[in-house]
Amino acid sequence: MQIRHLALVILLLSQSLSFAQKTVVVNPNDIQLSPYRHKELPVELLKRIRATTDVFQAIDGLSYDQAVDLYKRDVNPEENLVIWEEMVRGYKSFCKARCTTAPERMDVYRALLLRSMFEEPEAIRRTQPKVLALAEVQAVVKLYRLPAKPIDVVKGK
Repeated sequence: MQIRHLALVILLLSQSLSFAQKTVVVNPNDIQLSPYRHKELPVELLKRIRATTDVFQAIDGLSYDQAVDLYKRDVNPEENLVIWEEMVRGYKSFCKARCTTAPERMDVYRALLLRSMFEEPEAIRRTQPKVLALAEVQAVVKLYRLPAKPIDVVKGK
């Protein structure tokens, strides 16, 4: 897994996750990749994965090959990919006439990533933008139309 992507996930998890009104603090050292669940992925799914990494690799550092490896470990890669596709849609919508700097692109990415896991108010609160104004963060999170789906963290044996 790409170090920057893992660092972002660990950062988000270490800040604590909300599950059904209960806050669970996760020790980043306890996070491990799950085993492979799929030997191969369908060609159509691979094309869709490529489309998401084409947009986000410059921001999160996750290459296509690394993403494919992670999706092969996912219990339901299609479900997870739909989330990333919605993030891409929101990102492209907001950034079509802006997002000229790396910090601005990261703010938009982070807001969308958090919105994918949390309801709007919590995503806005956690975004901590470097360059976007509060109204801009609010506009970004409104672009994400799917229900929030927290990261599933399964305690290992």
